[in-house]
Amino acid sequence: MNFSESAVIFFIFICLSGMYYIYLAYQMKLNKSQLKLKLRGIEDARQEHVQSILQEQGPIRSGSLVGINRKCGKPNCRCTAGHLHPTTYLSSKEDGKTRMVYIPATVEAVVTQQTQRYRYLRQHRSSLVKLGQQALELIDQLQEALQTTDPVVSPKVAEGGAKGKRKTSRR
Repeated sequence: MNFSESAVIFFIFICLSGMYYIYLAYQMKLNKSQLKLKLRGIEDARQEHVQSILQEQGPIRSGSLVGINRKCGKPNCRCTAGHLHPTTYLSSKEDGKTRMVYIPATVEAVVTQQTQRYRYLRQHRSSLVKLGQQALELIDQLQEALQTTDPVVSPKVAEGGAKGKRKTSRR
């Protein structure tokens, strides 16, 4: 390849690079408003989750209700023949271990509501975490879109007031 061919290739490369830069600048202007709209949408969704959490009255209880069929231990009971008794337990983690606590039928409805409210609260919390992560990603993208690489120009130079004038120090 001779000098003129490499010069043409270099010229084409410079032109394409410039066009790509112009395209990116155009996309950045479009993306700014789109990013701001998305960020507003995330903030609205976050507010809805916070309101739901603030409306929770409690009490809540962690864990899940589990139905287990068991033998009662009486020698003449039907459960010795295989017809086991249905019982309800609250399964929860304590110190990294699963604990099972018997729940009497008289309080089963109350404990069910408490565990449902706990799951409801945890779901809203999880959604808030995800929305927070999405908001941070959008803020980073918006920061990149708003970032300028233009040279810093003093206001006087930008207005044309400092042309040809040179400050001299008095001594």
